[in-house]
Amino acid sequence: MNVYQKIIEVKKVVKNFLKDAETSGKGSYTYTSGSQILSAIKEKMEEIGLLFLPVETVHRGWTTFNYKNSYGDDKTDFIVEGELFYEWINAEEPTDRQRVSFEYYGQQNDISKAFGSALTYSERYLLLKSLGAPTDEDDPDKHTDDKKQRQTTTPPPTQRPQNAPQERREKSKWAQVNDLIKDSEITLASVNEWIAKSFGKTIKINNLTDEQFNKLMTALRKKIEGEMNE
Repeated sequence: MNVYQKIIEVKKVVKNFLKDAETSGKGSYTYTSGSQILSAIKEKMEEIGLLFLPVETVHRGWTTFNYKNSYGDDKTDFIVEGELFYEWINAEEPTDRQRVSFEYYGQQNDISKAFGSALTYSERYLLLKSLGAPTDEDDPDKHTDDKKQRQTTTPPPTQRPQNAPQERREKSKWAQVNDLIKDSEITLASVNEWIAKSFGKTIKINNLTDEQFNKLMTALRKKIEGEMNE
């Protein structure tokens, strides 16, 4: 098989991915983790001898962004941007390869972290687009169905129990975790790794049982206390 035929073979094993990870911050959103994508295609790529490798980056520049966080503290983020090049390589015939380019952008409070996150996100979406791998949340019909479901199941305000306003103000499990770790060295990525390791599978924070959530919060508090005592 040539490199294009091997890419097609990998595309055959790609199924709809779920957005299984979450970002931090006010404008948070869920996304498809790179680990989920890679684990789905890694076995097939090794079987047929297909490589996907970064071969070049072209850095265009970096800037800084100054702002105040929710506590009023002055903060500075670094923003990097450029272009990266990957190649699909036929391991059986290394000269048989296909190069693809992609833009990268990253923003973090450390310039190295900004560059690293830019490469990570770009690789994830480049793989998604190259393999034609949709996610459930990208389906517009699903959003329509979700909206209809909310309209069907949500009672009008006059039918809500008297304590409903208090329920609406209660923070989600994800928001509680984000509030706890936002001024620490702990990242949501490491939290998701801890969950997968502790409970044997990937679980969204909001989908944790109360027992699992309490175990997570206890572990995070211990970790933060350890940082403060260092």
